[in-house]
Amino acid sequence: MSVNAREEQYEHVKLFGKPALFTDSRIDRSTVPTGFYCYDLRGSDRDPGKPVALENQVVVNHAGTVLATEPVTIPKEGFRRLRGKLNFLGECLTISEFCEEHGLELKVDNGKLNLRPASSDKAGLFFALSKEQDAKLATIGHLRIDFGSNGHEFWHTWWPRDYEKFHGSAFESELKRVVDALREDGPLENLPTMSLYCTSHGGEIEGGWRQNYGYIVETEHYRYCLRCNPGPGDYQAYLTVFDLRQQELNMKNEAATQNLGLTEAGKQKLKNAADPTLSHSYAWFVYQDYNVAGEKLTRGLTLQEAIHLFNEMDSGNKRLGVTKDDIATVDIVITLNGEQKFSKDYTQLASFSSDPVIALAVETLRNEITEQTPEQGMKMGGM
Repeated sequence: MSVNAREEQYEHVKLFGKPALFTDSRIDRSTVPTGFYCYDLRGSDRDPGKPVALENQVVVNHAGTVLATEPVTIPKEGFRRLRGKLNFLGECLTISEFCEEHGLELKVDNGKLNLRPASSDKAGLFFALSKEQDAKLATIGHLRIDFGSNGHEFWHTWWPRDYEKFHGSAFESELKRVVDALREDGPLENLPTMSLYCTSHGGEIEGGWRQNYGYIVETEHYRYCLRCNPGPGDYQAYLTVFDLRQQELNMKNEAATQNLGLTEAGKQKLKNAADPTLSHSYAWFVYQDYNVAGEKLTRGLTLQEAIHLFNEMDSGNKRLGVTKDDIATVDIVITLNGEQKFSKDYTQLASFSSDPVIALAVETLRNEITEQTPEQGMKMGGM
């Protein structure tokens, strides 16, 4: 669960010699005040809680989040090693107290988005992806935009991916809010505004027959990647949306190991999780009100505890799943917008597909949840 940046209590630190704020929680990027830059810290496979590198976003081995008042240069490989340059000063502060101590102005954002230029290593997110990449990155869809023949109109078409059907009115409302904000105070007002914005905010990315620019904004649950093409005679923008929480679940599994830069020890841990001859640990979890306000995660459950909690929940958006050996995670039962289904993802992941404990657990779930909630008309098909 991500926290509100303005309400969090931080530890005062120095990051690469500059004052900054640290929390071990994830931060909802949409709540970061103007003038602050948000980065994630990665821990090592040996000690996931000890920060060793700084990145724009960390999925596996998240070891904390920092807010800095100056941007940090991150090399092309996508991370910057700390090398002892994160120093704790023994003081706890809120953002407002930090600003007061350092003589900074805490700006009132009035709901403005924290739109940041993309780094060169993220260029691939802004162009059409293969079906396999869409599934891996949990792509919901993209909005295609052009400003018309005079550069001051606003025509748009939504192109959904298969995953889009699992998102309802809450996502639609947020998408509208994001687009409205980008039109009111961003590059989507009109073509002249986009041209000026791109020349003054950076974000150059490779691809396209003219220079394109990429910008990223993140909310608690979604990442929006805006590609700007500031010139006449073509579509001027594509806004691609990814589900961060589903992406996190996907990337915790084997399919993402090559891109996550896991050490050999981390890769061996995943390999061991798929070995049916070894003993394993299983921690079940349940999400209540998934992807809506007030989302709650309960984890560290036994299977029977998870079944009981799931059945007792009065929520049209909930998920039940399991984490194996603290490294591989998968959803088993998913209810979205009141429609309940069993996911077949576990049959396609090496850590779970040949596991007799998981097979027995799925059978138990089918029997016990179906018997106790027949009025929901559960569908047994895959996702």
